[in-house]
Amino acid sequence: MGCPALPSHDDRPLSVTEQVDFLLRRGITIQCRTEVERILGHISFHRLRGYWEPFYDQTAAFRGGISFTEVIKFYNFDQGLRNLLMDAFDHIEVSLRTRWAYVVSYIGSGGRLGHLNGNLFGKYHRGDLEALKREYAKYGSKKYHYDFAECPIWAIVEVMSFGLLVKWYSNTRRPMRRAVADHYKLPENILESLLKHLRIIRNMCAHHEQLWDRSFVSPFELPARLGNSNAVRHIFNDNDKIYNAVVMIAWLMAIINPAAEWHQRLTNLLNDYDTIPPDRMGFPPDWQQRISALGLAFRR
Repeated sequence: MGCPALPSHDDRPLSVTEQVDFLLRRGITIQCRTEVERILGHISFHRLRGYWEPFYDQTAAFRGGISFTEVIKFYNFDQGLRNLLMDAFDHIEVSLRTRWAYVVSYIGSGGRLGHLNGNLFGKYHRGDLEALKREYAKYGSKKYHYDFAECPIWAIVEVMSFGLLVKWYSNTRRPMRRAVADHYKLPENILESLLKHLRIIRNMCAHHEQLWDRSFVSPFELPARLGNSNAVRHIFNDNDKIYNAVVMIAWLMAIINPAAEWHQRLTNLLNDYDTIPPDRMGFPPDWQQRISALGLAFRR
């Protein structure tokens, strides 16, 4: 028998008052009805249901008299996690743009228009170039006042969406991919796999999707080494949750902007919401020690 149905977009619409009544009938504790109605006027019932479903049992009731306040705590934690990840993505994306353009133009000898040189890229270059041309027409032509064919790579890279940037990196010839990945002390195949995975997480963050306990169908390839350390597999966990991606984001942030103390901010977030079960995100009990070990791997 499946979980009892909650109202969804397929059922008749409920007024905010009816939504609160429904929750009360199912056993959720509400301390201030006016406050709950205010929240439901700004955060949809459908969005919040993902945060209370873990407390919903087979008897059409909330287990243990869960309160609406506790549900909102899960929601706020997820929002805080997304904000923390988006801050990291800002740094990662800017760094990747900078390094990729530098490698193609200078190290790869492509010059200011290296992105137009098909010899520096694989078989998808023509399609990637057309996609870039469309994005430049939307976002870049008024900003830079270059014709597309004359826009230098260090300018046009700023027009690329993160998804398109990942595609360009994946289609760049291997020696240049290695030169980019070396900047992050990673093998190029690991960086490529990781970036494709981070693109999914970034899109989820940008669209405010529930993230904290999400399972991912396509995990990225785990590194056998980080920096000069060849013994890092113990840092990761064998699951399809977000923990492994968080480890790699912490690694990248330690290289790109160590002053941001991203790992510490993650620790602070989890400490602030100490009722949130880290294992639901794939975090092992000793996750702080494991992530702290990244510092050792980085220094070797």
